[in-house]
Amino acid sequence: MTLPLRVTVAPERADAAPGDNLTFDVSVRNASDIVEHYGVELLGLPDGATVRTEPDVAKLRPSEAGTLTVRVTLPVQPPAPAGTYVVGALVRSKYRHDVSRCVEIPVELAAVERITVQATPEVVTGGRAAQYTIEITNGGNAPVRLYLAATDPERRVSATFRPPSVDLPPGTSARALLTVQAPLPWNREKQRQLSITATPDLPGAAAGSGTASFVQKPRFASKFAKVAGIGAAVLILAAAVAVPTLLASRDKDKDPGPVAANTAAVVVPTLPSAAGPSAVASSAASTPASQAASPPAASAEASTAAPTGSTNGSGTARDVDLTGPKDGVIPGDAFRANGFLVSADPGAIEVSGCEDARGAAVVTDPDGTRFLTSSTADDPTVCHTVPLMIDFLVDAPAGAIAVTPVDPDALEMDVVYRDLRRTTEPTLAVTAAKAAAHQGIDFVLIRPRSADGAATAPVALKAIRVAPLGG
Repeated sequence: MTLPLRVTVAPERADAAPGDNLTFDVSVRNASDIVEHYGVELLGLPDGATVRTEPDVAKLRPSEAGTLTVRVTLPVQPPAPAGTYVVGALVRSKYRHDVSRCVEIPVELAAVERITVQATPEVVTGGRAAQYTIEITNGGNAPVRLYLAATDPERRVSATFRPPSVDLPPGTSARALLTVQAPLPWNREKQRQLSITATPDLPGAAAGSGTASFVQKPRFASKFAKVAGIGAAVLILAAAVAVPTLLASRDKDKDPGPVAANTAAVVVPTLPSAAGPSAVASSAASTPASQAASPPAASAEASTAAPTGSTNGSGTARDVDLTGPKDGVIPGDAFRANGFLVSADPGAIEVSGCEDARGAAVVTDPDGTRFLTSSTADDPTVCHTVPLMIDFLVDAPAGAIAVTPVDPDALEMDVVYRDLRRTTEPTLAVTAAKAAAHQGIDFVLIRPRSADGAATAPVALKAIRVAPLGG
């Protein structure tokens, strides 16, 4: 039986990439003996593709032919998985559904590599070693295995990743712990710029890259400076004592009369406390008891200059007011003096329009409530439902924490320990025993509670209590 419909498609196949626009000309001939109205649709396109047909319907008399132009736009984000799609161009009568014809069109969608690498924190100040949390994201449309590496221009830094490689399906992320070591500088601070790469295991594939900074303090140089200062103070003190004595001895040899007795009574000048410990001890030996009984002014000033909330010698917990900074976006190291950094983490929960939100801000609600929350880097009023990361300094892991939120029933906390174990704490607290069992707390992610994975409440924090490891 001859079909009352003939269909051809040009081109017969297509090669494309995410975001491309494709055009197909569908030619239709009415082989029936009546007037027909034909429409066309494309079946089997990647998810997110859009289709537009011009005209919508071809009205054809018997033996008449017409062309319908079909325009296809492939999605950019998220990109459709790479591979071959067999697309069907289905042409059928609008009024007689038994009259139809389908022509297959192979569409080859190319693989797209879009690897991003983000280091948290971006800058670490320390001594011989430092640690970073590296987040690797596969924004492409094909699964990849990525091998991690870190280098510096001088090639003085050794890097260790745990794990050394990650397997990422399209549209997913993973984290690795980066530990770096480098020789300590002798006489000045050294900033080492790190280049972090995630290289696919496919030949010729482009690697993702990110940067971080490792600032090293010259610890030994400061000790030598102290020793040199003490030595200089001793020499000054010796000169202050020896020179008047020599002068008195010379005057005595010249004139042994009564005047010599007066010139021998030389007053040794008091050295300032900055001359060093030896100078202070020598000065104290010649100071009357009435003066020694009163404490030096420098010691009194030092005792009043101790920072509020600092950990004392017994290692007790400290309370940190997270609303201390003024309203607006704050630097990631605003709480460095308290032992941690803050930033938003858009990779933990997908929040529309907040894919690049990595900032933190202090804001005030209309009712006057102030709190710390997540935000973009330039707008403190948006992206408050993105999880907030509190990242403890590499040389000071937390031994116990308790976070005070605005709404205690709206948030929960993911805890990542130094041994890379992970737990979820609905109470926003971790005990000392639990932290000690996992070598201390590396960082925490505070996020809205939700049963379906959508962010429903803002991350709003007021304070945090932090105890040192082993305190």
